[in-house]
Order: sequence, then structure tokens, then C-alpha cells
Amino acid sequence: MNRTPLFATIIFLTISACGGGGGSESPTPEPPIQYKVSINGPVGDSALAGESIGLVLAAPESNISQIVWQQTAGPAISFLGSNRKVIGFDVPATGSYSFSVNFRDSAGGARSANYTFTATSDSNVYLNARLDHEANSEAKMTLYAYENFPGTLASVSWTQISGPTATLTDTNQLAIFFTAPSVTIDTLLQFQVDATDDQGNSASDIVNILLEPETINPNSLFAGISTQNVSLADVYPYNPNAEYSDEIQECIYSNTTDYYCNLGKIPFIGSQNPTPTVDNIMDRVLVSHDWMGIRFKNFLEQVDTSNDIKNLMGATRSIVISYDIKPSFFWAGTGAIYIDAKYFWVTPQERDTVDATPDFRSNFDKDLQFRDPWRVIKDNNYAYSTPLIESRSIRTVEQSQYYVLRVFYHELAHANDFFPPRAWSSAANSDLPWTYSSNNQPDSDNLASTYTLNSQEMYALGDVMFQGNTATPTQQNYTPAQVSDFFFPFSGTNSYNYSTKREDYAMLAEEYLMGYRYGIQYDQGITGLAPDYIISTAERGRVALDRIRPRAEFVISRILPSIDVQAASATLAAPITLDSGISWWDALVPSSQAKAGEQKKVDRLKHPMTFGADVHPAKRLKVNINGGSEK
Repeated sequence: MNRTPLFATIIFLTISACGGGGGSESPTPEPPIQYKVSINGPVGDSALAGESIGLVLAAPESNISQIVWQQTAGPAISFLGSNRKVIGFDVPATGSYSFSVNFRDSAGGARSANYTFTATSDSNVYLNARLDHEANSEAKMTLYAYENFPGTLASVSWTQISGPTATLTDTNQLAIFFTAPSVTIDTLLQFQVDATDDQGNSASDIVNILLEPETINPNSLFAGISTQNVSLADVYPYNPNAEYSDEIQECIYSNTTDYYCNLGKIPFIGSQNPTPTVDNIMDRVLVSHDWMGIRFKNFLEQVDTSNDIKNLMGATRSIVISYDIKPSFFWAGTGAIYIDAKYFWVTPQERDTVDATPDFRSNFDKDLQFRDPWRVIKDNNYAYSTPLIESRSIRTVEQSQYYVLRVFYHELAHANDFFPPRAWSSAANSDLPWTYSSNNQPDSDNLASTYTLNSQEMYALGDVMFQGNTATPTQQNYTPAQVSDFFFPFSGTNSYNYSTKREDYAMLAEEYLMGYRYGIQYDQGITGLAPDYIISTAERGRVALDRIRPRAEFVISRILPSIDVQAASATLAAPITLDSGISWWDALVPSSQAKAGEQKKVDRLKHPMTFGADVHPAKRLKVNINGGSEK
């Protein structure tokens, strides 16, 4: 980011044309071809130590490839996306910094450019807008301003200062969310944020987004991926030399693909190896940034010591990890799982690259007079937490491991519901994933008929909280005590079990396996409203209840048949009823287990409330039977 609009450094690269002919006269020489490359950097080639800036490569054509940025001089800088046209980073110290960029033009010719800027400490940096980056036109966008004023923040204002108009809302917040406009050529957008504090200090910063033209097929398989018609991020195979690298890029996550690929073109991972290895899995990974693949591979090697996740991966054909995926989901149409990159970041620089657009369903329960909080607990404490975004803190693998595990247990339970181990060898090459699942009943249907989840009131409330139905006057007047009576006597582990029978199946798998493998328990409560969320009823570890445990065993025996469910169930911690009549946060340690005089204070900013819709917000993707062909 830059304090004032960018200037352009112009570099001319000349190609000499060769030719000849007979005769005594020399041929008329052709004029040299000029290929102009500009690198946009901070104004005057000068930045401040501690400032966040960006370098933008602009070529006279969009279709360039094999981009490689390198730092060639100056104090070491951590930057990501070295294969993209834009890099954004924080300047760590004063000094002179130099960079080179190499790429191939559309004809395959080698191109390069160099850039140098100087960092000083002439003034304080009170405001940093992040992150300068490139994106597809019509893509989701998040920009965030980090303030470091001596006083209390008093005002914030975002404005767009260049490029085709983007529709901005809530411009008086530190973060803004919007959809990029459509462009037909590489186009630079610039946004300025201005802020003041209560001591009279003021600051501004500018963030740059290079929009690339993107063709969006209105009949694409992913045209209805969310409530907004937005373009998908560009992703690429983490292992470009893998056997199916071309196929997964074509079939799994694309703005243009309008046909389904059969199992002969991309088989289940488990069809090739029923006990997949790390390499088997990484060969099917698509990422938007290299760091995502690196972190995912580390997770498989370091955290998944039971091999549950690797074994469950047999039911997938590909794994997509991208900055724009929100929320994570599984889709039977492609037989792939799509994972939000927020689960994997370790450094704040990695976090900066992840889109933070809020969940579109975050306000579905606004008319209800109760809330349905949940949390993940280990040893009477939160099993994980995420550092506040403004702290710019590192998050270790140990801090995030349970966060990542639970999302994979959940999404892979969906995959194995539709494509259980028995399908990996029985499905025909001519089958499409969705036709196989349509012709072979998902196991969640059998769960629903064998171990029925009752409570019609909760199903109706689930339609409001998770599907967006309008609450009836009766539902709007339900008290927390009434809703507790609708939920706790029955056999759902979480209010989200009442979203669909597919979610019931996945929640049972997630909570059981987290408890069995890692000693994790889930709290589920029904409370009053903000600010204190006074508990009506709350329980910990419901999956181990006698009326629920057989339902979970039914699921586990089908998705991980190697587990002895009787022995595993014996290891589950006993359920606990939490204290009622107090704040949700104050009930973290049950009074029956608290030491004399002990009172655990919970940092409410570090551990914000999470509700049923936040468990695994469902992505609604329907198979386009009429529009989609097959290949």
C-alpha cells in the first residue's frame, strides 16, 4: 500500500526482427518491436519502515505466464504469491530494496524487469491497508485497515480513487467487502482509507488491486456457487506433474467448465489406493497460493497421526484450498471437497491473502428470542482460538490443529456418506459422481430411517436458522426454556443436526471422532440474547449419551470400518450438564469440577460466540441435470 497514488516505472524491451532476400539492394529494415513493461511501486521510489506496500507488474497483454518475483537486495522481506503479477508486503526496516521479476509473454518470449525503492523512518505509520494483490474481475474482495494510533480510533472512511467503480458499503469500518467490477483488460483499482484518533492524529493509506479479465460461463457448473454471482479464484495443481493434474484443473473448480467429468477421467483417490498416502492426496490438490498446499501437507504429516483423514480422503477426487472459498463444503457433483484457506494460515502474511467476506447467513436468526451457542472443549478450556486479526500474531500448528481436524472430519463424512469405501471399487468408469450417488442411496438416508432424529419444532427452527425461512409469529415468541425442551430430550448432538439429514450424519461423525481420537467434547447450549447469553440449558459431550451414541456408531462403522466402535465408545468422556442461569462464558468450567474459589475468566474478544449456523455453513450446490453434459 502507498501513501499517495502510484507512479509507473517504464521499461522498454526491444526485439530485433531478422529477414533477408535476394538482389543487390539491402532489405528495408523493419522497425523494432517495443514491449513496454511497467512496475508500479511507492511514489518517489520511497516507503516508510513498517509500511505495507505493493509492487504491480503491468504488461501490454494479460496472457503472460511463468511469473517469478525475487528480492535481490535489502533486508529480507517475507512475501507470498511470487508467481502473480502483484506482490504485497510489509517493509521491515530502513534501507534500499531491490526486486526482479521474470515472466514469459504470450509468444513464449522471456521478459524481465527490475525495481528499487528506499525505506526511511521519517514519520510514524499509524495506518496500513492490506493487501495489494491481483484478482479476477467479478471476484469477492476484502480490504482491511490496521490502525496503530496513539489515541482511540475516532473515524474511518474508505473511498475508491481509480479504476471502474466498485459498489462499496459500510465504508466507515476498518474492513470493507465488495465484488470487483468487470474488466476486459488488466486494470488497476485503487482504494484510499483515511482515519483519525481522538488526539487529533490522522493518517491515510492506499491499496492496489490489479483486476484481470475473466470469462464467466453463465452455464458453468459453479455459476450458482453462492448467493452472489461472482467469479472463482484462479487455482492450479499443487503438484503440476501429477497424473491427473490437467483433469482436476479442468473439471473441479472453473469459471467456464459446463460439463461433468466421469470417474474414468478422474477416479476416486480410494480407487487407486484404499489407504491413501500423503503423496496420493497431494497429487489431487488445487490451491490458489503455494503456502496453502505446504500447510495442508504439513497437516497430513504432522497432525493426522491416526490416518483417519488420509483414509477418509479415499472418497474424494480432489481437494481445493483457495483464498475465496467460504464456507468449506463437499459437492457430490464433482466428488471434491472445497476448503476455506482460513484453517491453514500460520503467519499474518498468509492470513492477509485469505478473503474474509462474512457468511451470508449470519443474520438468519435475527427475529428469534434465543441463541444456540456451541464450542469445542478440551480439559475444561477452549480447544483452539484464532488470534485477533489486528494482533498480527503467528498461529502455530498446535494452536490450530483441532480447528482443522474438525472441518476435515465433517466434510469428509459428507464425502463418505455419498461415496463410502464400498463405492471406490464398485463404481464404473462411466459413472458421474452425482449419478452414482443418485443411484445408490447415501448412508444418511439409512441413518434417518434406522435412528430417526425427532423434534418437529427443531426441524422447523432449523429451516429458519440455517435455510433462511422467515420465522413465524409462534417461533418468534419461543423462549429459551421452550427451545431447550424441543432440543435436549432428543438425539441431535448440535442444533445444526436439524439443518438436513446430511448434516446430522456429518455432525455425528465429527463429534464422535474428535472425542475418540483427541479427547475433545462439544458444548451445546440454548441461551438468551446478547450481551450475556444467559444459559437456559447446556450440555457437554452429548455424543456419548446412550440415546445418541448408537447413531454415531452407525456412521463410524460405515465411513471408517476399521474402527472397533464398541471399544472406541468406551473411551468417550461422560456427558456433563453445564450450569444454567449464568453467562455462556462463565459456564466454561462446570461448578462440579471447579476447584474451591476457582473462577475461569474468558477473554470474550478472543473467544467470540459461535452459533449453529457457524458450525459448517452449508454451501447449496445443485447438479444441473439439464444444462450439464459429461466427459
